[in-house]
Amino acid sequence: GKDTGRAHSHSTMASPLVWFITGTSTGLGKTLVSTVLARGDLVIATARTLSDIDTVWAGNPNVRTRQLDVTSGPAAIKAVVDEAAGFWGRLDVVVNNAGAGLPGLLEEGGYVHVRWVEQRI
Repeated sequence: GKDTGRAHSHSTMASPLVWFITGTSTGLGKTLVSTVLARGDLVIATARTLSDIDTVWAGNPNVRTRQLDVTSGPAAIKAVVDEAAGFWGRLDVVVNNAGAGLPGLLEEGGYVHVRWVEQRI
């Protein structure tokens, strides 16, 4: 097929992409939402604590916010994704940015740290 170059540039004439991004309250996720919006795209931003993102994106018509804890299980995740897909009729890009981490080496934390990671992944 013909290479449209869409991956390299985003024309303002093209339809905006619809992004679903998890873990958007801080760091990479929050920055990614800003970058995507600057491109003229649409975002469904999720975070474990909704108030962390509602205040940041309040009033922006190109952002929808939803509470999502990615450790809450498949049924809860599916419900949020299904709802999100209905906002603009589709999802074009999904970024699963949510995560958890521990400072230091895993080996130094022993079994307690291993169990902590297992329970969150």
